[in-house]
Amino acid sequence: MPRVSINPLLPAPSNPPVPLPQVPGPKLEPFTPTAHADIEFLMYLGRDEDKDSYVWKVNINGNGPYALKMFKFNTWEYLGQCYGRWLSKRLAKPQFYADYFDPFNCECRVYGRLKQEQREELAVRSHGYLLLSSEQAHQVANLMGRSRDDPDDDDPATLYGHNFWDRDEQHRGHPVKAIVKEFVSDGGEGFNKTQVAKLWDDLKEFRKLGILVRDITIHNYIGGKLIDFSRAWTVYHPLFDWTTDSHVTDHLEMEAQELIDLLYTWARVTDQSGFKLPKGLKEHSMGEDESTDLNPGLYDWRKWEADQEAAQIFVDKTLVEKVDE
Repeated sequence: MPRVSINPLLPAPSNPPVPLPQVPGPKLEPFTPTAHADIEFLMYLGRDEDKDSYVWKVNINGNGPYALKMFKFNTWEYLGQCYGRWLSKRLAKPQFYADYFDPFNCECRVYGRLKQEQREELAVRSHGYLLLSSEQAHQVANLMGRSRDDPDDDDPATLYGHNFWDRDEQHRGHPVKAIVKEFVSDGGEGFNKTQVAKLWDDLKEFRKLGILVRDITIHNYIGGKLIDFSRAWTVYHPLFDWTTDSHVTDHLEMEAQELIDLLYTWARVTDQSGFKLPKGLKEHSMGEDESTDLNPGLYDWRKWEADQEAAQIFVDKTLVEKVDE
């Protein structure tokens, strides 16, 4: 029998809306003052393999088109099981696992940092977040072939997470969160030959900005620009403070290797005879590229905090507690 969460409800988004997530570090602003809008769903843009979200081409308040990425729910226990094994300390509150590891918040933090640094050109742009009404959440479910008999809302007596939005009992009453992005009509999925050399340079730029993307696949690029940051870690992030240097290095190496594997696969599929890795990435694959030392955790996130001392106290004393011996 499915396990029922015995934990209290995770906090719902504030009303009126505030930038999210509400912890030290970058945040994403709401798209409208209320974080609500009239949405016209035009066309499904996602894939059956997508695990975290549903992406649609939409008009919003009569304007558009935009790409709207609507996120499924994750329990804090699941996020803790996935990522907590790398932490030397336990996060002090269940909500912190959502703040730092939930795909929606991961993307909010990346886009917030790009805006802070005025580097939004590094990715397909985000315009802010929205909260779907219950009617809009129902509409998406119905458009994608789910009936009222297949639970997609808060109606069932107990929510086990096995529904259209993966909503668990701890999310009861929470709206579906979505991020409004630029709709790219002519870039094409992935990248072309002229864009290949820039991919590694862009990843190094992300690292300089305190961002480890961590999920490099052909489906996460449009027109040579990244569109998906649901696995990204952006400082301040506990994984850079409360894990070993070797774990951070492992993740840096895995990200680079993902790009190397992707490029070789792309070259084979598109018949790029005589393909060679871009110079910097080739050096990296041979252990000769100093970019391995570009540790995102060294980024000075405090410079953006209105009260740097309070932010530091938060992450030092409130955020984590020692794991039981």
